[in-house]
Amino acid sequence: MTTNATIDSKLVRAIADEQLANNVFMIEWLVKAQQQLSLQQRLIDQQQQQISTQQQEIEKLKEERDKLKNRNSKNSSVPPSSDQLKKPSDKKKRKKGFKRGPKYDHPGKTRNGFGQPDKIVPLELENCPVCGGSVERDEVVPEKVQQVAEVVDQPIEIREYRRGFYKCPSCG
Repeated sequence: MTTNATIDSKLVRAIADEQLANNVFMIEWLVKAQQQLSLQQRLIDQQQQQISTQQQEIEKLKEERDKLKNRNSKNSSVPPSSDQLKKPSDKKKRKKGFKRGPKYDHPGKTRNGFGQPDKIVPLELENCPVCGGSVERDEVVPEKVQQVAEVVDQPIEIREYRRGFYKCPSCG
């Protein structure tokens, strides 16, 4: 029985030593984690302090900007020539009697192209540029015609590009 008792006491001691080692390891780990947390908390506190000082500085700069933006010859030593012209806010305060756009009897100017083109280039669209699906030509909307005059071997070559309007059935 003494051998069994010594074996049992050695086994109990080994288990106790192992648990003690595990406890020491856990305590060391907890201490390191606590140190890291306190370091991170100090860093967070410093960053919050920096943020609050920057917000105060931003508010001061906004106030200065508003003061400078609202300066004119009436409330500062700025000369009247540097005042920005502002339109009257009400339509009633604007001058009446003046029509906007070209005046009456104004000869209109419209460019009607270069005449008969030397080359007609149809521009076709095969796939939708948005979804990549097939497209259908919209026959209701007329083609967009663009004439380009280029200087080449001949005196001038006139090309006409005809671009139809297409509609994608899937994405519209």
